[in-house]
Amino acid sequence: MSAAIEERDKKKITGWKERLPSQRQIYSGLLSLAGLVIIIIGLLRFPQYENPSILLLLLFFAIATQSTMTYLAGGNVSVSVSGAISFAVVGMYGPIAAGMAAAIAELGLWVLSLKTKERDWNHEVERLGVNIGIHAISTLLAGIVFFWVRGLLGTGSFFIDSIPWFVGAIVGDQVNFWLLAIIIYLAAGVPPKDVFKENRWAIPMNVLVMSIGGGLIMLAVVQFGLLGLAIFVLPIILSAYSFRVTVNNAKKQMEKLEEMVTVRTQALADANHKLEELHKEKDSFLAVLTHDMRTPLTSIRGYGSIMRDRELTREQQTKIAKVILNSQDTLLEIVNNILELEKLQSGVPILLESSNFDLALLVKNTAESLETQALEKTITLNYDQIPSPIMVTADMSKIRRVILNLISNALKYTPESGLVSVRTLVNGRFAIFQVEDNGYGIPADELPHIFDRYSRVKGHRHLAIGTGLGLAIVKSLIEAHDGEISVQSEENVGSTFTFKLPLT
Repeated sequence: MSAAIEERDKKKITGWKERLPSQRQIYSGLLSLAGLVIIIIGLLRFPQYENPSILLLLLFFAIATQSTMTYLAGGNVSVSVSGAISFAVVGMYGPIAAGMAAAIAELGLWVLSLKTKERDWNHEVERLGVNIGIHAISTLLAGIVFFWVRGLLGTGSFFIDSIPWFVGAIVGDQVNFWLLAIIIYLAAGVPPKDVFKENRWAIPMNVLVMSIGGGLIMLAVVQFGLLGLAIFVLPIILSAYSFRVTVNNAKKQMEKLEEMVTVRTQALADANHKLEELHKEKDSFLAVLTHDMRTPLTSIRGYGSIMRDRELTREQQTKIAKVILNSQDTLLEIVNNILELEKLQSGVPILLESSNFDLALLVKNTAESLETQALEKTITLNYDQIPSPIMVTADMSKIRRVILNLISNALKYTPESGLVSVRTLVNGRFAIFQVEDNGYGIPADELPHIFDRYSRVKGHRHLAIGTGLGLAIVKSLIEAHDGEISVQSEENVGSTFTFKLPLT
């Protein structure tokens, strides 16, 4: 295992106590010093070793196997099979040489993975010293225990010969682990027992790698020399590299899976939020609908009762009939809007029964049908009495509904004695329709939402009955004809609604 220290102490400049080394720095320094001493002693004794060329090759293989290290525990702990090489050196060259091999393997890995750009060199040197010290000390102690147990048991059967390897491997693994757990505790505050619980599953793997792997490598070198080293070590290196690639690929897949889960979770949250908003809109719509339908229904019932129970003059009958018919028209408009909304929400495309007709004439006839409504409020309704033909190809009934809705809205939200002007003209390849009024106007903050479903200007709700669907449906009908609709408005000044359709 190796340490990957990521936490850095904050620099403090006040007080001599704050400038003293921290416990972690003292501990790191002791580990680094111990590792450096073991390396120096091992190098000084290098010429005395039998077959130093094999030892040199073992050092090279130790670096190669260490480079296949695989990180665990979120990057704080790692495992590798380099322990098998270092422990093999114990049996052939002794504990000092084995500790040197473990330290040099860590040094080689550090050099191979070093990046000169954007590096915290103080942190890098500390990490290197800690890892060298941990590996050198643990391997040295494992080698000492190995020779002590072998001296007690002697040599004989295969079972007796195997015991020192396993005992030494257990000691080396545990010393390595607890030295590492202490530095993690000092650096990040994670209790050693928590680190142990999280990584105890790796203990059998490390012990088997060190004992069996180290024993087989030593046996191969003793029996076959350099050839045995190549035969046994190269498959270990390749297997370790394959394991690292597999783990890294699994990590990448997990990261992708986590990213997908995050995206899907966010999409679900957004959908739930939209659904909540839709429920709120529908609740608000139903409240408005209930109120708006109650008003004309009450008028119809009330005036119907009057006509049934009283003797009325012709003039009174005519007046009551107009009120009832207006209420009926209001209810019909509400029902038509609801039906149209259902079609739009179902996703079914708007079906158009297109024909070639005169848009200017259609506007004149529609405006004429609303003159009575204008007269009731003493509003002047201006439109072209003898329009020049403007031919378009569209669904005439749906365009008439758009025109009727826009002119009717202008009349609704214009005060008495006001002015509503309707124009039809040609601009390039488009036929233009405009309805302008000097009514109440739309506040600037509500103007961007005027074509949204259920949207009604807050200050206008007491002026006229409505569901907030009319302009949303108008926009959908115009866009279904490949047209455009827009509005310009200023509060207490008036509004101008404009749509354009392609000419025939």
